[in-house]
Amino acid sequence: MKYYQKLSMIPAFTFKDASQIIGNTVLVSKNLNAMIKEGSVHRIKRNLYTCINFSTGDDYASRYDIASKITDDSFLSFHSAFEFYGFYNQSYFEVQVCSTKRFTEFSYNEYNYKNFLTNSLVQVDVIQGVRVATIERTIIDSINMLGKVMDAEELVKCLELIHRVKEKKLFEMLEVYDKEVLYRKVGYVLSYFKEDLRLSDNFFDKCKAKGVLSNKGYLVPNDKSFLVFNSEWGIYAYGNLRKLTFKGGEVDV
Repeated sequence: MKYYQKLSMIPAFTFKDASQIIGNTVLVSKNLNAMIKEGSVHRIKRNLYTCINFSTGDDYASRYDIASKITDDSFLSFHSAFEFYGFYNQSYFEVQVCSTKRFTEFSYNEYNYKNFLTNSLVQVDVIQGVRVATIERTIIDSINMLGKVMDAEELVKCLELIHRVKEKKLFEMLEVYDKEVLYRKVGYVLSYFKEDLRLSDNFFDKCKAKGVLSNKGYLVPNDKSFLVFNSEWGIYAYGNLRKLTFKGGEVDV
């Protein structure tokens, strides 16, 4: 228990973190093993630990803290970022984590930590010690990966809870990916939330200017049978995106 108080100040910690408190590697291994054996520390996975809060019996590390410590640059993304910001209110047991480094996916305390590789760390904030994509990046990333990280109905439910975004930051992420079809997908999806998100006509004009309408695409590639061609945005999409949440997931095209 000698080092417990200091270690408990770091919700999720690595061997390196512990070394900065305890000292040399021999002492770190000895003390960590002893603390795990006595039940004051839990091993989350290889080289990742958390102390136990004795007053509650819970880990000090939340799933968000854990996601931020899996690699040196891992951060909450997609569905998990929406959850972190409070824009999704149902239980979801997959923690979606982006990182420039691949990690072995694992489960801990009923949550499955899923790895998504990224080449960009643009718009990753640190909020109360948690690394998380900005809400603007989360929106762009989710549309870009729609059908793989969440379905359209889930995305609509998240967007309905958001009341303002920064157009400049949306465009910054679109420029990072530089995919003309993504401009059209984003324009189509966010056109249903123009008033909610306080987006200007200029935003949609720029999306149309960047998207080459001759190159058709699918909003959700794995849901093609429910999609119809949208001539305004030059993609196959749902007839009415917002109706998805009113139909219990049934698509009204």
